Amino acid sequence: MDEGKFSDEKLHAWVDGEAGLESDAVAREVDACARSQAEVKSVRITGEYLRESVQAVGEVEPLVALQNIRERIERAEALEQAGVRGKATLFWRDLWVSKRRALTGLACAAALGALVAPGALWLLSGEQPARQSVVAQSASVIVESVEIEGSAKTVLFQPQGSDTAVIWIDTDEDVYEEKF
Repeated sequence: MDEGKFSDEKLHAWVDGEAGLESDAVAREVDACARSQAEVKSVRITGEYLRESVQAVGEVEPLVALQNIRERIERAEALEQAGVRGKATLFWRDLWVSKRRALTGLACAAALGALVAPGALWLLSGEQPARQSVVAQSASVIVESVEIEGSAKTVLFQPQGSDTAVIWIDTDEDVYEEKF
């Protein structure tokens, strides 16, 4: 037999037991042709994978499933013809088709909310951020002498064991008190 006498479609039908009268001829070719053997092996592995996937789905009524598929196709076509809004609606509905897609959609919505929330709070608060940040700095000053006039007196505060001291001048005047 020549290499590749039968098409891949015929080999797939033979693996499924649907080759009909050509079944014996296809079997001989598969025995003799390395390319046909590789294709048959690939089809069998794919078939096993699909059977395992279908078993995980469970029992499905074929006619009801086919009717639901056709209805979804018709709705999808109608939405696609509706333009951008229809495509967005179709996308949103497709997110909720399965639990995995629903969780993905929820995760996308949460991520988008996390990205948008700070800006939304800023806009809704009505406050403008400070243009300059104020940084408190302490100044180091060495005081060698102090001259005081009048009744003012010098007050020195230095906690025990500290290298820092606070000096202020007390004038005994009520300058800092509010007057009514």
